[in-house]
Amino acid sequence: MARRLAVVARPIANELDSAVSDYLASVKARGLSPRTVEHYAAVLEKILLPFLAAEGITTPADITQRVLDRFSARLLGDGGSRGPLSKHSAHSYLRAVGSFIRWAKVDGSITGNAKPQMPKLPRRVLVVMSREQIRQLEDAATTERDKLIVRILADSGLRLSELLGLTPDDMVEVGRERYLRVHGKGSKDRLVPVQPQLYTRLRRFANGRSKDVATDRIFVALRRDAVSGTYRPLTKRAMSKLMATLAAKVEITDRPTNVHALRHAFATHALRRGMNPVILQQVLGHADLTQITNTYAHMTASDASVAMMALLSNDED
Repeated sequence: MARRLAVVARPIANELDSAVSDYLASVKARGLSPRTVEHYAAVLEKILLPFLAAEGITTPADITQRVLDRFSARLLGDGGSRGPLSKHSAHSYLRAVGSFIRWAKVDGSITGNAKPQMPKLPRRVLVVMSREQIRQLEDAATTERDKLIVRILADSGLRLSELLGLTPDDMVEVGRERYLRVHGKGSKDRLVPVQPQLYTRLRRFANGRSKDVATDRIFVALRRDAVSGTYRPLTKRAMSKLMATLAAKVEITDRPTNVHALRHAFATHALRRGMNPVILQQVLGHADLTQITNTYAHMTASDASVAMMALLSNDED
């Protein structure tokens, strides 16, 4: 019977425990999101450390490539404490371990070249909404609030939390350019360009909100809260319901229509229209290009052909 990586008690702290504790303090100090810190802590404290304890390893210096390979093999072969793991889950766990290993090398606790070998992930084939389908979603919306939500998501690629966090103070004008100041993952702010016409619509909407609003958020519920009598901030649950309602109205059933699907549709459209992937990475708020190259591998040979012909046509006399 295959052995699973179990969550076990480790009553005696050692040098390895202290290193993990110091690492988690470091990532908190860097301002990583609480959700990310919780994930790292769960992987390191509940999975990695018990495995290393069973291996008789008590110091970071004892973590060799062979040890990490055995850990990876156990994850992929036997799963975690709750059962088998998908390659995506194992990949996520190993990324957390890799981050700790890199920190330990900089700290000097690990002097070798050991690092987790990341499993090769199956490539997802994204089927994204067309610009026409997005226009249909916007047209199906019955309020300016909902129309703006669809258009902003489709034309900026904002995450749901970023959209819901927008306030009037996040609307930025620099000369003729218009931006939204977005509060992204890891407390990292960025400026996302928006079309002047869309910016004007959003400014008009924000200025026209009811005075009975219990928040500085731009997007709030359409009805007053039964308890407070004020308009509360729009919730993620309400957003999911809104997108499902709009998709049902226009009968889009052959592809995802949730908020994140609009982000994927925006990025795909941007790449097909020739946006530099480095600029797209900045607009989307990704830390590096990895997610761009992995997520948007669905770009077809036809996309490559169009881009190549457009590039080479500039060289013709």
